[in-house]
Amino acid sequence: MNRRMKVIAAAGIFIWASLVATGVLEARLQATPQPTLKPATATAPGQEPPTPATPRPARERMSVYVLLAWVWFSIAVLLWLLRLKIRETDRVYSMGLDRAAEKTPKGSGH
Repeated sequence: MNRRMKVIAAAGIFIWASLVATGVLEARLQATPQPTLKPATATAPGQEPPTPATPRPARERMSVYVLLAWVWFSIAVLLWLLRLKIRETDRVYSMGLDRAAEKTPKGSGH
């Protein structure tokens, strides 16, 4: 592997690891619902007070980050494979192998 590819691979691994680490830290430091300082609103005797929205569980949030990391990794791999295919096609074209296939004799074969 040449130096450029090593640098690109190292940068990709660093970005992926930082995304995962951020998700882990955020999941660990997930804030518990804090009581509000607003006074409670008066409700009728038959009504229950509204419940505040609960935060998403840490496991669910982490799974979203992992999914996004896999999607970006898959896109990078597909672009890399496409780049390899284009390079191979350019190499074959510059060697003239595509023209050699057209010039084969059309007589009876051996």
